[in-house]
Amino acid sequence: MSVGRRWIVAAALLALLLLVATFPMRLALAWSGATDAGITARDVRGSVWSGELIEARLGALPLGTVRASLSPLALLGGSVELAFSRADERLGALAGRLHGSDPRGVSDVSGTTSMSGGLGMIPVDTIRFEGATVQFDGAGKCVSAAGRVQLAVSAPIAGLDLSRGLSGPLTCANGRAQAALASQSGMERLTLSFDGSGAYRAQFAINVDRDPAMAAALSALGFKAGPGGFVLATSGRF
Repeated sequence: MSVGRRWIVAAALLALLLLVATFPMRLALAWSGATDAGITARDVRGSVWSGELIEARLGALPLGTVRASLSPLALLGGSVELAFSRADERLGALAGRLHGSDPRGVSDVSGTTSMSGGLGMIPVDTIRFEGATVQFDGAGKCVSAAGRVQLAVSAPIAGLDLSRGLSGPLTCANGRAQAALASQSGMERLTLSFDGSGAYRAQFAINVDRDPAMAAALSALGFKAGPGGFVLATSGRF
């Protein structure tokens, strides 16, 4: 290759690099189908290399204002891979990656976010991720799940203080992502499962240990007596 041709190739590569580096994050998200992956924001600023999503949400989960960068290689392949992070003294730290292709979902998520509306009749306040990964195929079937989650129940239930939360691992079970959570005492257990569309089912079981007053209080809240204690089942969509 001649010297002149090398300079032309180098200039073309530099121009392409500058174009990618300055490409607006707002347009990249719109064209890449990020909304289908569950990403929304009140405003999007910056470039694909260094963007900012104002009041971002992942489905119904509020993420706050996060720094974000898209993988240019993934974009060239027609998929979405978004690295995001938040350093907020009030909301706490949160970071991870979101994937919008097949498989789609999130990976390596750590940090805390609130749960808008809780889990139906179960008053969950916040969810904490510890290296959480959940991915689904094109049909919405869980293909990969790892890490742990912790749910904090904001309001006392029949006098129980669950503010320290219920925690457990993430797994795939029968095509759905599942978190089998338990309190520190093991007397309270919550099984949460959901599919790729965000439709969830939750079953909250409390062992009353033959306490008639507690049993009466749980019954009044809609819990039903069962083999594992008193159970409250609910469903909805994130």
